[in-house]
Amino acid sequence: MTNAIQAALDELRTAFPPRTLDTEGVFAEWGVSYTDGTSYKAEAHGKRWDELSPRFLEFHHDALLFLGPAAVADVIPAYLAAVLRGAPELDMLPRFLIDVITRGADGERFDARFGRLPPAQRQAITHALEAWEGSLEDSHRRRSITEALESYWRTTRSE
Repeated sequence: MTNAIQAALDELRTAFPPRTLDTEGVFAEWGVSYTDGTSYKAEAHGKRWDELSPRFLEFHHDALLFLGPAAVADVIPAYLAAVLRGAPELDMLPRFLIDVITRGADGERFDARFGRLPPAQRQAITHALEAWEGSLEDSHRRRSITEALESYWRTTRSE
């Protein structure tokens, strides 16, 4: 693990102090159609973001599209930490994560998820993305991470 990745992981832990997740209303705002919501809630119940396994995160990679803003803020560091560590269980999660963290056509939904995060949390996400970007050789995934950074995250440095 590189120093940049370890520093990004440490910053995520500081910016998003692990606390027990509130799983009751995680899909109340946007996720009424998430078909694996019951298993997500059951498996995450009583856990902190840093206790969610890569297997759980991979299985629920698509939950990111359905979680409401508060729930995304509670678990985004888990998803970022999993990709930074390069967990072998990961397959679909990186692509879905990049889609969620890229401010694209649905800017309103993106802003609802991330626009209200405190500067320290936005900066931690930015640094995690930069560490992930730097850990990859020139590839499609690296270019996608760069696009995500340019879509929003690098602008948070001026705050």
